[in-house]
Amino acid sequence: MMIIEILKQQLRQSAHHNGSVQAAPAAILWTDGERQWQSAMPFIKQQLPEVIELGEYKPEERIGPAIWLKCVVAGLLEECQLPGGLTPIIYLPGVSRKDLRAIESCPEFIKPLAELQYRGCWWTYPNLNRDWTVGAFLTNSHIGLELDIAKDKQTQESLLTVLPDLLETPVSNLQGKKLEASDFISIVLNDPVKDILGWLNQPEEKAVSWKGSKWDVFVQSCRAHYGFNPLREDISDILQLLCLAEGEWQDVWQRFEETATNLPNIIERLKSVQPDGLAMVHPEHYLTENMRDEGQLESVILQVDGQSSDTIKQALIGVWQQQQSRKEWLWFSLGLSPWLEILEELVAVVEHTQVAFTGADPQGMAVMYAERFWKADSAVIKAMSKARHIQHEEALATLLGVIYTPWLEETTLNFQKLVEQQGYPGDNQVRSGVGQYHLGGQVVFFVDGLRLDTAHWLQDKLTKHENRQVALSTKWSALPSLTATAKAAVTPVADLLTGMLDNDDFKPAVASSMAEFSSHQLKRMLGNVGWQYLDGLETGDVSGYAWVQTGDLDHLGHDHQRKMPQYIDSVLNDVVARIEGLLEAGWRQIKIVTDHGWLWVPDGLPKGNLHKALGKNRQRRCAILKDNVTHDGLVMPWYWNPSVNIAMAPGISAYVTGDYYNHGGLSLQECLTPVLDIKKGE
Repeated sequence: MMIIEILKQQLRQSAHHNGSVQAAPAAILWTDGERQWQSAMPFIKQQLPEVIELGEYKPEERIGPAIWLKCVVAGLLEECQLPGGLTPIIYLPGVSRKDLRAIESCPEFIKPLAELQYRGCWWTYPNLNRDWTVGAFLTNSHIGLELDIAKDKQTQESLLTVLPDLLETPVSNLQGKKLEASDFISIVLNDPVKDILGWLNQPEEKAVSWKGSKWDVFVQSCRAHYGFNPLREDISDILQLLCLAEGEWQDVWQRFEETATNLPNIIERLKSVQPDGLAMVHPEHYLTENMRDEGQLESVILQVDGQSSDTIKQALIGVWQQQQSRKEWLWFSLGLSPWLEILEELVAVVEHTQVAFTGADPQGMAVMYAERFWKADSAVIKAMSKARHIQHEEALATLLGVIYTPWLEETTLNFQKLVEQQGYPGDNQVRSGVGQYHLGGQVVFFVDGLRLDTAHWLQDKLTKHENRQVALSTKWSALPSLTATAKAAVTPVADLLTGMLDNDDFKPAVASSMAEFSSHQLKRMLGNVGWQYLDGLETGDVSGYAWVQTGDLDHLGHDHQRKMPQYIDSVLNDVVARIEGLLEAGWRQIKIVTDHGWLWVPDGLPKGNLHKALGKNRQRRCAILKDNVTHDGLVMPWYWNPSVNIAMAPGISAYVTGDYYNHGGLSLQECLTPVLDIKKGE
């Protein structure tokens, strides 16, 4: 990894926020009172297209005065449009953080930017809130570079002199030794491979910036050692040498693999470089070969209309066997093999849906689902999350409707049949689980609609931190699997609630007053039993008990329906950020609980029938049966009052049409919920 990659990560991470309680920062303020970073700013802007710079009006270089910068951030100028999805970064050469903080006395030329410190965020040295110097960035242990750099004047000056080249240097080349002035000077003079790649990426710019002795040395080196003359030969011919990777070019290709993310122009030019001749020693080096295979995959995946499930599955497995080796190619790591990424998930769907499983009892099915079959749902959601536009979504939904939906329907019917015969195993487990909250001081962290597959993704995110233990288990949801019923059942005050017989909204009541249980009642009752309700980013008293709720996957599903998979990762990142804050504040145990899972059906939940005369408050997947009526479908008792009967939609159907996402019914995906126990190590 090159130093510029670390810089990019740190800059962008400074804008990280909890989307459920914070507004996104309008901009990142990068102050540089000593102008240490300015010499490398042209290169930095190439790598960070969201960077704009304070200075004289030069819109073609993304430089302008303060008021112009504010207009760019607001998206008001056609001459400088920043990329969507990235927080603008405002680089302020000659301006320190303290200059901008002192609003009343700050210089007139930066006053228009002063208010952004309240709507934006800073990229500053941690804890000290001061400008990042180049030396501090390279040596700071918090960043992860932790280079050993001599502090003498000559070394520090050399460091700034070679900064543009230094940013393109692999970190591994600099670690493990004391770095002095001669080491930094050698970066400019003694790295011909870096120079070749830099020139191939920007031939005109490099020829100008290297004019004089360096350009002459570069040309001589290319002719003597690499078999080309940069003054005469066509770029495409030289890129052919790169792909062939013979002799001295082996090192060039290896460095290209290490640094390709920072060489976008080379990648763009490689889209037209075809293999030279019939015999290819390295087909994996040719982006055009990858593009050809991607096109073949696209045609297989998009042309599924009218084909049987078996035909589609055989086609997917066959093309996967042919092309799975491309996962090891450079292009896959660069995100240039999107159809291969999708195909990998589709093959996983095929693998895990070969059998619509059943069991001896509901608990037996739950064990099998928790051990393996959740992976079918996971692969389906991941495949759809990778769709890049509406045409791809339509094609994937059609395909998944053939290979996944029938399995989901049959498996759910098997589960419902066992529950009808043997009963639902969840009620006693739900009650006993809540009692365990009082075994020790901890945070109980509620995530609405955390399904088992998404809980596995969350576990993966949390276990990236080595000083942490994360255990995943399962429990049953209260019935019906709706927020109104099931959330109340996992709160620390569940034993203080009851259900009224004349209920028609699935909400329990406070037993002492028979008032409807609500968010207000939850906060009040938690306080009465000694629990803290932590709102926003509050961390509370870490020696007690606390209830936290962040990450509303359920709301996401209802709002976005078929597009839901594309947004799940962002919600989980917010949950991780909130957990990190609690752990840093001193909490040592966090238990993540949820109310219910959900069904996501790529071609839509089919219509189930329940006559209006039979039920009231018909939810998508369940309804309260009216008094003294009989129903020949599946009927389950309400968790809060077993005298209230609930009609359950058969299979994966819903009592209304038009949904791709919903819950409230009886399926493993809705009712078998995850519990994550997080412990902070010593």
